[in-house]
Amino acid sequence: MSEAQSIGLWNYASAGRDKFFSEMQPEQEKLRPVPWDAHYEWDETSMFGFNIPEHGIDCIIYYWHHPVMRTVYGGIMIWQGLNTNAIGCAYTDYRLAMPMPADITDCTYANGVKVKMVEPMKEFDISFDDDARNTHLRLNLKAIMPPACRYNNNHITQAMKTAGELVLNGERYTIDGFHSRDRSWNECRDESQLHIPPLNWTVGIANEGFAFHHTSFDNRKYRPEWRNLFPGHGDDNNCLWGYVWDEGELLGITTVDQNTSYAWDPFRPERVKTVLTASNGKRYAINGRQIASTQIQCWPNMTGNFALMEWDCGDKGTAYGDIQMCTWSDAYKLMDSLNPRHRL
Repeated sequence: MSEAQSIGLWNYASAGRDKFFSEMQPEQEKLRPVPWDAHYEWDETSMFGFNIPEHGIDCIIYYWHHPVMRTVYGGIMIWQGLNTNAIGCAYTDYRLAMPMPADITDCTYANGVKVKMVEPMKEFDISFDDDARNTHLRLNLKAIMPPACRYNNNHITQAMKTAGELVLNGERYTIDGFHSRDRSWNECRDESQLHIPPLNWTVGIANEGFAFHHTSFDNRKYRPEWRNLFPGHGDDNNCLWGYVWDEGELLGITTVDQNTSYAWDPFRPERVKTVLTASNGKRYAINGRQIASTQIQCWPNMTGNFALMEWDCGDKGTAYGDIQMCTWSDAYKLMDSLNPRHRL
């Protein structure tokens, strides 16, 4: 059976990690050929979005493609302020199963989201209309940096300039900011349980000259509640992968000293303190606070708490971007047991 590269911890353990990056090719924007004997979990993803920090608005447009089964999971979700669950958000149309389009760079998904690639690796247009709920989107995304492609050449994250207009339940807003898009291909995403602590997928963009992304656990020294329960996580290996885009230079991240603080909800990241160490030895102290959040069941057996963060990046300015805090069942039960707020 053909082997797609596994997602998660296995993905990050492959040879070449010390090189940080590979180079994406334009044809990798499109669906990749599927071997005749590919595993049913063979998949591809695409994620776009935008935020309007001054109004506490955040949006994810995410599609999880399963080429072997010809189905797609995902959709569009827009939240404003703090939300306890997905259906309480300002707008949501997320679907479990839709037909997979033939070309994800020029298509209309079953829930009405239209995606049009203007130029590979550089520009996309997205539109959406729900007349019944008076919600409409016109979104343009232009790259401010080349795609940061993981060293195993099947996953990119890329900072984008966003522009356009949102009508949200009849209220009109201007989109003029930044967001990170994400694209992966030829990975096997195992939906079973993982015995790992909460994992933060984190992005922030201050301007066209500074952006960052990393996927990291908290450092063990800050987490006495799980320090002895998840061996192998939270020490010097707590950063799985990341980059810093600094004035035209793309740098890998060697370590992340991360400490996440929670508010009334132990699964909602309220504040995060980090020190990123780049491959050239430069250190970046970046501290964030949430300004909008919601919970999204983006994978089975895992809950994702998405938080729009305002990041203080020191002399690099103020950045905005998401944390997607992924928590599997073992970690969820542990953290929940420490906060009996809802016990009868």
